[in-house]
Parts: sequence; structure tokens; C-alpha cells
Amino acid sequence: MTGELYQMCCLTAAAKRALFGGEKFEFELTAYENKTEFLFLPNIRQSGILKRTVKNAAKWYAYCVKKGLRDIKLIVRTDIPNRNVLGFANTSGCYILCYFKNGEITAFMPRWDFDRRLKKWNILYTEQLCLIPYVKPYGDDNSDALREVLIEIGDFAERIDCPYFANTFERALRVLDGEEPPSSMLPLPRIPEKYLPLFCAADIADVFGAMGSWNDSPAYTAHKMGLDEEYGDISGRLLKNIRLAIFYTVNEWR
Repeated sequence: MTGELYQMCCLTAAAKRALFGGEKFEFELTAYENKTEFLFLPNIRQSGILKRTVKNAAKWYAYCVKKGLRDIKLIVRTDIPNRNVLGFANTSGCYILCYFKNGEITAFMPRWDFDRRLKKWNILYTEQLCLIPYVKPYGDDNSDALREVLIEIGDFAERIDCPYFANTFERALRVLDGEEPPSSMLPLPRIPEKYLPLFCAADIADVFGAMGSWNDSPAYTAHKMGLDEEYGDISGRLLKNIRLAIFYTVNEWR
């Protein structure tokens, strides 16, 4: 999955561990991230309007707790009209939702900017007020649905002569079914161990990006073979089930 979404998974899981498990908030930047900062909504005080920016994730969590954080959710968009945009920064449509004891609900929206000198990313999360009902979104275990689409798209990749992607989907299936241990090149989100196979399978199967991705030559090959409709349908179902798996594994535990 994209670094943007992966970071939000790690932030949400770390906050949940600390908030509900009484553990220390643990989060680390990856090699391609320079800094992650958080801009909170202004507070109106006697001295006027005060904006507060914190310089790292630990301070973000601490300030959220000070504000009365009672729950946190990663909101994952499942309806992506154009999968091709996922190869670019700031296109995930996802954000972190915070619920506070005073009834306030706010969203932390990320913005990624590339520092060409450092060749790393600077990330700023901006807090925004959410005028939505307090009813929280919930998700279900979609392992069976993800398994089904992985089998289908693996067969489709073989038919259009894309063995690399066929192997990728097969590996995701092995991880999902416990035939291969869950792993990642990045530090895994601090979610319970039983959720890791589904999370890592979704991560592996997320092949939507720019050049060299499932959006690139496989789409062209499918078009040449007259399989546009099948390619579009199966790709859409895979992306939806990847996003549903991420939502479930990051959010549905305490």
C-alpha cells in the first residue's frame, strides 16, 4: 500500500495500543520520511486564538489525550473512482478520526510534500472539525472475500501473461492462509498478531500505483485482449477488499 496509508495504519494502531492497552505510544519514521507534524484546531483563550503545532507523533498523541481522546478510527475510502491516481501523493482519501470526551469529533488529514534536497517526505496532519453523527463506523472480517478475489485476479494475471503479478497475488494468498508468515519491509503496525495475516495479505496485494504497477502494463495488455471490462471489475473488487481488510484489522480490536 502507499506510504501515506501505511503511516496512518501505524499511527492509529500505536494510539489504540496506548489508549486501550495502557502501553507506551510507539511510532517510528521510515527511511523515506523526514518529519511528521500535526496542526491542531485553534483554541480560543483569553489571549485570543492560539494555533498549536506539535513536532512528532508522540506529542500528537499526548496532546490528543490531554484534550480528552476517548477513541480513534482510521477511515479508509473504499470507492476510488480512478485507481490511476493512487500512484500520486495525497490521493488515498483516508484520514484519522478522533473522538473526544466532550463529544467533539475531529479528523486529521495528511499532506505529503517531497523535499528534493533531502530526498525524503515531510508530512503535515491538519486537524479539521467533523460535523458527523457520533455513530462510529464498524467493519467485518472480509478474509473470505479477499481470498476469493485473490484467486480470481491471480488466474486473470496468468491469462494476460503477467507472471510477476500472478506471483504477488499468490504470495498474498499464502500469507492470508497462514502458509507464509506475515511480514513487511517496514515496521508492522502494532495490531494484534491474529490480525497480521489479513493486514499483510492486503498490503502485499495492493499493487495499485503508477509506472510498473497493476495500473500500467496489465491494463494495456488486458485492453489489447479485449478484456477491459473484466480487468476493471476484478481490479475494483480487489481494491475494495484491500481497503476493507485494512479498515477491519486496524480498527476492530482493543
